[in-house]
Formats: sequence, C-alpha cells, structure tokens
Amino acid sequence: MEELSKSLDVSLTEQSPDDYIRRTLRAHGFFNHFEPAGTGGTTRKRLAVRHGISEEDKQRTTQLISHFKEGREFHTLKEPRHLHGYTHSGNRFPFWPAEVECIMDRPRHLLTSPRFREPYYNPEQEVVSPKIRSGEGSGRTVYLNPPGPQKFYMKSRCGPSLNLRSAQSPLSTADTTLQFESRFESGNLGKVIQVGRWDYELYLRHDLYTKKYTQWFYFRVRNMQAGQTYRFTIVNLYKAGSLYNEGMQPVFYSEREAKERKLGWHRTGHNIKYFKTSIKRRDTKQESFCYGVTWSHIFNHSGDTCYFAHSFPYTYSDLQDYIKKLLANRQMATCCKYRVLCRTIAGNPVPLLTITSPSLTPDDSLAKRGVVVTARIHPGETNGSWMMKGLLDFLTSSADDAKILRDLFVFKIIPMLNPDGVIVGNYRCSLSGRDLNRNYRSKLKDSYPTVWHTRNMVKQFCTEREVVMFCDLHGHSRKHNVFIYGCDSLEDASSRLKSRVFPRMLSKNAPDMFSYSTSRFVVQKSKEGTGRVVMWREAGIQNSYTLEATYSGSTQGKLKFVQFSTAHLEEMGYHLCDTLLDYCDPDQTKTESIMQELEEDYRKSVLSALAVDPLEVQIDPALVAEADSSDAGSDSSDSDGPPVHLQWKKHHHKTKKKKKLKSRKERNKRKALLKMNHHRMLSIPTPPQSTVHTKTRAQKRSLPETREERETRIEPTTTQQSCGTSHPSSHHGGIPLFVQERLEERERKKGEDSSDAVIEIPTDELRQALLRIQATHTQQALSSTLFIPHPGCPMNISQVNMHEVSRRQSRRNSKASLPQLDGGSFVPPELPPLFSITVWQPETQGWVHISVHGSPPPAHWVN
Repeated sequence: MEELSKSLDVSLTEQSPDDYIRRTLRAHGFFNHFEPAGTGGTTRKRLAVRHGISEEDKQRTTQLISHFKEGREFHTLKEPRHLHGYTHSGNRFPFWPAEVECIMDRPRHLLTSPRFREPYYNPEQEVVSPKIRSGEGSGRTVYLNPPGPQKFYMKSRCGPSLNLRSAQSPLSTADTTLQFESRFESGNLGKVIQVGRWDYELYLRHDLYTKKYTQWFYFRVRNMQAGQTYRFTIVNLYKAGSLYNEGMQPVFYSEREAKERKLGWHRTGHNIKYFKTSIKRRDTKQESFCYGVTWSHIFNHSGDTCYFAHSFPYTYSDLQDYIKKLLANRQMATCCKYRVLCRTIAGNPVPLLTITSPSLTPDDSLAKRGVVVTARIHPGETNGSWMMKGLLDFLTSSADDAKILRDLFVFKIIPMLNPDGVIVGNYRCSLSGRDLNRNYRSKLKDSYPTVWHTRNMVKQFCTEREVVMFCDLHGHSRKHNVFIYGCDSLEDASSRLKSRVFPRMLSKNAPDMFSYSTSRFVVQKSKEGTGRVVMWREAGIQNSYTLEATYSGSTQGKLKFVQFSTAHLEEMGYHLCDTLLDYCDPDQTKTESIMQELEEDYRKSVLSALAVDPLEVQIDPALVAEADSSDAGSDSSDSDGPPVHLQWKKHHHKTKKKKKLKSRKERNKRKALLKMNHHRMLSIPTPPQSTVHTKTRAQKRSLPETREERETRIEPTTTQQSCGTSHPSSHHGGIPLFVQERLEERERKKGEDSSDAVIEIPTDELRQALLRIQATHTQQALSSTLFIPHPGCPMNISQVNMHEVSRRQSRRNSKASLPQLDGGSFVPPELPPLFSITVWQPETQGWVHISVHGSPPPAHWVN
C-alpha cells in the first residue's frame, strides 16, 4: 500500500487519463496519512494547492473541522449554515430609500475621547428663551432637505443619489452665511432659516414616513468665522422634558482640531435652554406645541468643517468597518463568527456575531450556557452602540477574564437591530414607520424582519442550551446615570428577588456610573411588545433586561456631575461582562450576600411605609412596594398600530368591486322567485279559522308550517298544470321543490315582520269603516289610497297600482260600468271569502293592512 501511494504521488505531476480518479480518491481521504519519505510534506501541500485549499487557508478557516477515522481525514462544518453567509465584498455602500438624497462624502471621525473630564454645564445666569421668528414668516431659508413625497417605503437605492440637487442657497464670495449639510449617513436636518446675521433656527426632519419623533440631530457646518458667537435654535422637538436644562451639552467635532490636537467628539455650547415653542405639533389633533433647544458656540478656526450632534454618532458604516477589522485578526477568527441574521426592508444585512472558544467535542459545546446581547433598535440612541463596542472589545481581547467567558458561554450578539433607521437618521422608527421595540410579538415578517428573526433565533437558542441573560442596550434622554429595566413576576414571588441580583452586582462593580435606585422592574401593559418582556415570557429567560444609558452623565461617585464620553460608555460594556462573570461564579458567596441585602432592603422599605419598628416584625421577601416597581419616566413610546403602508392602503386605496357573475344557483333562485310571485297572483290562500284574532310575531314563529300545508299552499292551479308536465321533483320549469319552499318561507317571514298583527273583521264592520273613511277624506285622496286587490292575492303597493291601472284600462276598453264607492274608487262586483285592502292613514303616516273574513259583501257599496 505504501508503494502504491508513492507511485500515485509521483504520477500526480503527470497528465494521465486516470488523473481525475486519483484526485477524487485523494479528496475523499485516501493516501492522506501516507507521506513520501524525504519530501517533507511538499507533495501533500502541492496537492492541496491544486485542489484550491492551501494548508495556510485550512488553519485560518473557522468553519471546517478535521476528523480522522481509520487513518483517513474528513472535514465537516462546525454548525449548519442556515443563516446567510458573509462575503468580503469590500466597502459597499448601504441601501437608502430611493427618494432620500445622499451625498458621496462620508464623514470619517477620529474615534477618540477627550483626556479631560467634561463637567455639567452650569449657566452663570438664567437663559432667556428666544422668540421663534421663523414661524412668523421672517428670515431667509439657507438650507432645505425635504423627506420626499412618498407616504411609505417603496424601493431602495444603493449608494449616493445620481441626480443630486443643491439644498443650500447660493452664496457670494463675501457672504458669511453658514453652509449646512446633513445628507450623509445618520444625518438629520430638514430646514435652516437665518433670522439674524449670526442667528439660525433649525427644523429637524421627522422620522421617515411619520409626523413625529424629532430628537436626534446630526449636521455639518462650514464657512464659519473664528471668534464669532453663533446661536443655533432647534424649534420642533417633540419631548416635553430634556436633560439640556440639567447640565447636558450637545457634542461637537472639528476636523481642524482632530488633525492638530487629536481631539475627537467632545461637549460644547453655552447659553443652553430647553423651552416650549409656539409651533404646533402635526402628529395630533389636540392643541399641542413643540419644544426647542438653543445654544451658542464660538468657532476657533475660520473655514473649518465642523459637526454638531445630539450624542456621539455611530453609523452603520462604522459598524461594518469594525467587524471587518475584527475578522481580520487571525487569533480572534477562531472565536468570532459572522453571520447575516436577515436583511432589512431596504436590503441592508443585519450582522449576527457568535463569540465563544472552540470546543473539542459536541458535548462540551452543549454544556456552555448562552447570553444574548442586542443594541441600536432605536437609531438615535447611539450610546447603546458605544457600550456594545466596549463589550465586543473586551470579549475579543486576550484578557484572562475574557478567555474564561468564552470558555463558559456562547454569546449571540446583534450590534445593530435597525440599520435602515440608522442610515437615514431616524430617532426611533424603522422604514415601516413604527417602533420596532413594540413589535416583538408581531407576526408581520416582511414589515419587521429584524425583530421577527431575533425572536426566532433566541427561541431556537433556548432549545439548544440554557440562556442566562438577554440584554438590550438603549439610551435615555430624561434620566441621569446608567440603570436597568427588568421584569418582575406577580405570580411567582420566589423569582422576584432573583432577577434583581444581577443589577445589584452591576451597581457594586460600576458604582460611579450605574444606579440601582433608578432601576425599575415592573411590566406595564404598553411595554408588553418590548424585547425584554417577550424574551422573559415567551423564551423563559429570567434575567431579561433593558440597559439604559443616559445622554448626559453621572450624579454619583467619582464621576458626579461629569458628562459621559465615549470612553465611559465603552467602560460600561466592560463592567457588563465583568458582572456576568461574577454572577455565574461557581462560588455563590457573593450572590447569597446580595440576596440577603435585597431581602433586608425590601423589609425595611415595607416597614417604613407602614411606620413599624423593623426589629419587631418579620416580612416576607416577596412583599415589594408598588412604588419600587414603577417605571415612571420611561423614555419609550406606545405602539402606533400596523405599519404605515398597511394603514395607508386601508384608508386611501379603494379598489373597485369586480362585477360578480351570477352562478347557476343564483339564476335558479331568481327564476324560482319569479315563478313564486306568478303563483301567488293566481292561487287562493286558505282562510284562517277564527274571525277576529291578533297574532304576534313571536306566536307566528312558534307555529311552523307543516309540509302538507306547504304542499297544499303551493299546489298549482289548473291553468298552470295545463301548461305542461313538470319534473316529478320540481315545479315550474325545473325549479326544485325545496328551493321554492325555502324562498316562500323567507317571503312569508318578511311579510310577518312587516306588521305586528293581522286584524280580521266582518264585512259589515268593514262597510262602516269605509263609510267613515269616505266621510273624512276627499275623493282624490280616497281614490289614491284605497286598494282592493285581486281575490286571494296578497300584493304589495306596486302590484296593486299596476293591477288598478290594468283594471281601469280594461274598463275603458269594454265601456262597462263597475260598481263605485262615493269617492271614485272601483270595487270588484264579487269578492272572495277572504280578501284584503290597504288604507293610508294620514294621522299615523302609515299603511293599514286589513284582512276581511265572512260572507261575500253586497254587489254595490253605496250610502
């Protein structure tokens, strides 16, 4: 066998007819464990190169696992590739909505935080709210960027706009007007009006396809003058409260400062004021007004390119660059896998990172517990991306704690859940026009693809292994510090304190930034569609949290009254990993001590509310005050209903009803109805037994008609029978008997419902009633209201009118004199034993139906 392998290895260099067979055998594992002596493995390496996979590539791959069985090598994938694969296609432009304009220039910022601390802004004197002058029609529009005419998302475009219009007003050489621009990734600025030489009023663009959510801003300015004080006022914000009145400042970036001083994003601005404006909101019919924020700034350099933002920007392209750099590290390539969870509405891929150390056996892999971390479901909450960056930096580092975490856990990380909203510069919504963090329970896969796939991925992940924690990273605009929203079970009292152990640990590991006192654990009805609640209820994850980081800074510890920078937010990501390691430590001493602290705190809080000495009463730890579980001040919004395109189609898109063609069944019903009406005109109904009685509607329905009575009532007359022989199972032209019976039953019920009772009176009483009617009504009124139908034929008014016209026409033709009543109405000379008349009563404004039973009346009715 060894000699055969040597001969085959030598013959591989020659082009023989059976070379394909040898390569196939080699590819299936034959002869791989034999290595020619003296070659040093060169033949094997040359063979691998010929097959397209070098030994170096085999060492770098993260998907192939080598197995040796009976001296042969087999390769298998580590896990099924049921998700989209990732290909290194270079720097690809993201997908934009077709109607949204985008410039070619992509802002590239220096991602370094300042080395100095930035304290809260404390104005020396009270700032006066400026008067909004652009709402009165004054000022000059210097920048205009409308969102587009579409009411909902239609199609996308890759990269910048081809026919880009100018959004700025033309400037002369000596003009000192600032040049604004926001048509880049994550930018948001709708309109700028210059109301003074150094004074500008700014209007933000609403979230795309909505009429609200104006809080995030990010724009560029040029053509500034150094040393001059400029004032910027945003006038259409929608939140009533903000941290701008509590020491928060907007962030600023200067390309000149970044180049000369290596200074990145930092806080700036003075004379800051958050106030209520006179501009009405467009998203509600109530009289509600927008809010505004104003600040002043002095530029240090003339002709610089500067940027202002609500918080530190982190774009979708920044995330792609970070992932590409992460995967380029050969050491981390074996621990970090990249997959595409799904694609957004516009077509942008949603990244999914799986971080864990390689396992030797499948049992070792299944023994690991799982952790799920997501971020950026709200595009304007950029501080969530910076915390995520700190978490990823630590997990992929070479630190000892990071290695232990990779050995113990499998991390499923989605760094950006709403790429479309991040790209277009939304604050809260996706291109569906709705908040994704209220639609985790939705089944609309096409409208909310990211949260739909995330929910299914987590459920599948829970079936494979135990998931310790789900954490969604957010930002908060009305509270200080970092805090948590958790989930408390009102039914299971034993698990209420367990979900609070991790936040309490986090407060001890990060005492300068995290605040346990502002954390809340209630589940409100309006928050049942959020990620933390759905993962807690449907996936059964006990530690399901929303980690909220403020836009401002800290009010405790060493960082008291210091505004957060990007370094502080990244540090919070590290503390999250460190606390997870403490929480899952096999030595549960720390966990038990924290449980005792929580029990004691709740015991004291309950007793203090009851004004009882804590030493005298023992309290169940499950008793928690309602005020402690309140999440008042939540920065989230309620759901607005279905996606915008479905709402628009429901209210605006009216489709024409297609003409429904009559089926054979419908034609038979119509034919049966016509035959039945003709039969009624010729048949004589059976008279009732009593002379005077009243039947209510309920009584009539309680006495159903028998089959014999129906057959007697619909028996055709001699004239009808003489027309031809009918089918034994049908009447009148092939109409089935049961169809006629059902139709006549419906008509009978309709006739019963039209009047509450049937009044039957003798003939002499009818004559007296007619005389009274004759005395009270004129000849014209009586002739138009008194109808005597054909014998035994109950007819409606239209049939009576046609019958009367036909009788009058026949009377003119025959010139026969019919018996007359005083009033001019005609009466048949001979009446059947049962007949009916219809009389109009002006007093009641209604028709009176009278059925007469008795002996035939006299031939002439006269006074």
